[in-house]
Amino acid sequence: MLRKAGMLACVLGFAGFAVPALAAGCPGCDKVTKTGQGFCCGKGETLGVKLTSQKLFDSLEGKKVDKTEIKCDGCKKAATKGGSCDSCKKYFHDGKAYTSKIAVALAKGKPVSAEKAAQCAGCKTAHKQSTECTGCGVGFVASRKYKGEDYKVALAAHKVLAKAVTTSKKCEACAVAMVTDGKCTQCNVSFKNGETVKKG
Repeated sequence: MLRKAGMLACVLGFAGFAVPALAAGCPGCDKVTKTGQGFCCGKGETLGVKLTSQKLFDSLEGKKVDKTEIKCDGCKKAATKGGSCDSCKKYFHDGKAYTSKIAVALAKGKPVSAEKAAQCAGCKTAHKQSTECTGCGVGFVASRKYKGEDYKVALAAHKVLAKAVTTSKKCEACAVAMVTDGKCTQCNVSFKNGETVKKG
């Protein structure tokens, strides 16, 4: 009886020690929650969208570029003025290079909190519904603010990304192809602007 009681005490003691450790937050996940950007423990967030595919996340990530190390003339021009290099299929914005035009379209928006958007009644509604505030002349998509044509492009890009997130649960390669106008060799299908353009 005493032996059983001793074993029980050890188990309870271990459980009491383990619970606080399990309850502690993951630094990587905490960073993603705080910044709204990153991937950790099988889940992540980028450009205002939550996702569970590491491959899809990586395809959307912008990489900082050093213009002095760029050898392609098309990339040098695009990196300086903004835009894309047709030869390398890279898109540039704000010192970063992207392999997805969907990603760069959304990256052009400025993250705005609900509290800040609430300073204007029109923006408050637009922020919640991903629509435009006619008074301020801006539009919101996934809590990011855009001006002019950038809003319409971002809205279309967000729809493609949302579709890719859903698709990634079945086939990550197809999801990546959706946002990069590429081909999924596993399913033998190609995409353009998020839509299937060729099978086989």
